[in-house]
Amino acid sequence: MLGRLGRYLGYGVGDFGLNIFWNTLSLILVFWYVEVVGLDPRAAGLVFFIGVVWDALADLWVADLAQRTRTRFGTYRPYLLVGGVVLGGSFCLLFWIPPWQGLPLVLTLTVVHILFRTAYTFVAVPYAALASRLTFDSGERTWLAGIRMGFAFAGLLWVSGFIFPLARTFGEQEGMAAWAYFGAAAVGALTAFVAFVICFFGTREKAPPGHVEAPSARSGFIKLIGEWRENPALSRLLLLLFVNSIAVSSFLLPLSFYLEASSGLLAEKEVVLSAYALATVLSVPVWTVVSSVIGVRQAWLWAVGVLSSSALAFALFGPIIIGGIPIQIFGYGAGYAAFGVYIWALIPNAIEIGQWHSGKRREGAVFGASLFVQKTAGGVAGILVGLMLAVIGYDRELGMQLPETLARLSLYLYIVPPLLVVLSGVLVLRLPFTEEEHRKIVSDLDKRTR
Repeated sequence: MLGRLGRYLGYGVGDFGLNIFWNTLSLILVFWYVEVVGLDPRAAGLVFFIGVVWDALADLWVADLAQRTRTRFGTYRPYLLVGGVVLGGSFCLLFWIPPWQGLPLVLTLTVVHILFRTAYTFVAVPYAALASRLTFDSGERTWLAGIRMGFAFAGLLWVSGFIFPLARTFGEQEGMAAWAYFGAAAVGALTAFVAFVICFFGTREKAPPGHVEAPSARSGFIKLIGEWRENPALSRLLLLLFVNSIAVSSFLLPLSFYLEASSGLLAEKEVVLSAYALATVLSVPVWTVVSSVIGVRQAWLWAVGVLSSSALAFALFGPIIIGGIPIQIFGYGAGYAAFGVYIWALIPNAIEIGQWHSGKRREGAVFGASLFVQKTAGGVAGILVGLMLAVIGYDRELGMQLPETLARLSLYLYIVPPLLVVLSGVLVLRLPFTEEEHRKIVSDLDKRTR
């Protein structure tokens, strides 16, 4: 039998696999479109936006499908194995350059992006929903989210430390850059699939508390509207998720461009990105312990303070560089690590709160809505970043970006993401439930079955 810690570790390693894909897209895909494929930044942002919005819409349908699934392996676990194979193959296709130009090139890249996003949602949605079947205790869910985010940010560290160096090492010869990225994607896809296999065998689903009705046949959007109406916690939680997701994406998407424009001033991209990733990995256990002492809301505000202070130092003094690394990157990494832990600890709690109010357990609606909002926010950020790069005059043909371009890009990074983070701090104070209130709700649901 698997022990509790074994199940939590088994679950967490699945997010290592997912974040090889997620962070490659967040850090590299738009950069790949612009710098290697040669798209205009606005076209690159549009391709990214269309793929993310498709992904978000598919989440609602896949969430319904997954919750209806009944197999001897469970409701959500089988998707890790079946979906993982298709996901890896479509990921490699993302880093294939079609042999044409103009509109046909953009359309082909968009179709390939949509194909990948469809495969991604068939793994990501069931994986996220699986958390709601591993434990029903709010405190344990914070630890589970902490373990999960530790593996997630380890995936970020893998991406930041592997893909750019491999592309540089094997792409120095003329015409080899694309093949270097493709090879890195293939290794990443295989690594992620191994993580999914470990997650499948390392977890077990529990029966949820209370009487659970069979999922209805209503469509994803109708279910979502019904859940908003009957679940007082979900709408505020989704607004918090939307703002926080834009804050994260609006920082990560332009970060590679900032590092490219700062070449000669800072260390290589993979060094700085790995420093950011290392800060997230090391911060996860700290934030998990902090929240167990002072609660999620107060810990969230502390994280807002850490990130805002780093942005203020960036604005006042510019990058404070030690060994080629701007030390403010550690503050950004530490702050964003906290938000990853806390948001995914809070989302499963909304399931029991909705069940307590309506008598219906809508795991698919809650997780489908959450991923829909998260990915829509990422798509919006992709459009904004593409427009921002065009407005500030970023030119891939230049060996070195103009000083004013770098100054404008820096201005964006120390103003836009931190302001959104501060807004998230305001929103977290408006959440209508606490961890203690959630425990009472779960206890009441248990009593209803007796």
